[in-house]
Amino acid sequence: MNRSEYNLAQWLEWMENNHPSEIDMGLARVSQVFQQMDLDLSASKIISIAGTNGKGSTTALLESIYQVAGYSTLAYTSPHMLHYNERIRLNAVDVDDSLLITAFMAIDTAMGVGDCRISLSYFEISTLAAIYLIGDLKPEIALLEVGLGGALDAVNIVDADLAIITTLSIDHVDWLGDDIEQIGREKAGIARSGRVLVCGELQPPKSIALLSAEQNINLYQAPADFVYVVEQELSQWSWQGVDQQGNSLLFSQLPLPELPVQNASTALQAIALLGVPCSVAQIQQGLANARVTGRQQLVKYRGASVLLDVAHNPQSAQYLAASLQAKNLTGKVQLVLGVLADKDCQALAQALAPMVAKWHFVSLDVTRGQSAQQLQQKVQQLDQGTMQSACHENVEQALLAAVAAVQIDQQIVVAGSFVTVAAALQLLAEQE
Repeated sequence: MNRSEYNLAQWLEWMENNHPSEIDMGLARVSQVFQQMDLDLSASKIISIAGTNGKGSTTALLESIYQVAGYSTLAYTSPHMLHYNERIRLNAVDVDDSLLITAFMAIDTAMGVGDCRISLSYFEISTLAAIYLIGDLKPEIALLEVGLGGALDAVNIVDADLAIITTLSIDHVDWLGDDIEQIGREKAGIARSGRVLVCGELQPPKSIALLSAEQNINLYQAPADFVYVVEQELSQWSWQGVDQQGNSLLFSQLPLPELPVQNASTALQAIALLGVPCSVAQIQQGLANARVTGRQQLVKYRGASVLLDVAHNPQSAQYLAASLQAKNLTGKVQLVLGVLADKDCQALAQALAPMVAKWHFVSLDVTRGQSAQQLQQKVQQLDQGTMQSACHENVEQALLAAVAAVQIDQQIVVAGSFVTVAAALQLLAEQE
């Protein structure tokens, strides 16, 4: 069959089999195809968003606020949970199959033919599809989430008007190494000379400021340039930052979002510097509206309350643990946990351990996956023999066991990986 007749499922299969490596960092190949596509992106203000955690949340917060303010938006994120279309949202709605197919056809043509054909990875094609739609549909605001790293990620073929680093910690060691200074420099590589970089990491490595000085990047860092204060008892927070002219800005009585306030603070500083105006009322409503599938998401399964959170590394697990502690759930969590083998399972589990009444370990039957028994063994090494745990072949078995075991003052939580949470969401979809 000619690829011009492909449906979306066939294009996605083609993408998966198109390149020998799932991850192939570097811009040479994808830049060549991008140049062949000859796209005009000048009608859109483009924000690139890198970081260890918080990229999806920051993207969602920006998207929500700009939507309330009446601007057209495109948001590109990864991975998806249930449907590929989730990766590109147009005005906060998942993109249609037909638009994706048009984008893939254009990319396929630009990849060339015969000996001159350029091979691209799944992620590179996905990124080019989002960029193609920016050029085609010309949204006023385009939000591009960086997949892995920064300078060598496919998103970096675009010269963003403003770049963001959300948070930083050591993750993806096989690709990025374990040097936080080098990781900071790599992620800051998405910024451009003469343009703005907003860094929300509260303890930023020195390399970000050094690179910014070397390359004439206008750097705004937390907490030196912008700060936030949470008033938990009043369910509100305040933010102080600066505008494009360097004037101080203060927003008070902001609603606490469903997403991390640290990321909301970073988003507000980006909005203040991009030059696309939003009123305080629009910001307040946008903060209240913002949601991300699988992040601090409360759902019902078989009549029980289940909290879904894609915490998959120590930093995100610490945030999840703090949010559970704030809800007085210390020692009261039935935890369904499935973690990829190349993650720091022990540090992740150590962060969550004080919250857990019983562990429900899950096997992940995917590339880089591990069995429930392997995960249990790693976590048990942290314990002195008092840990209650069980192993399950899949998320469905684990959730059913958690539902049967949960007590009235306890909370079921599903965490550890996008794979684990996606499986739970699939069960919920089948339940409806």
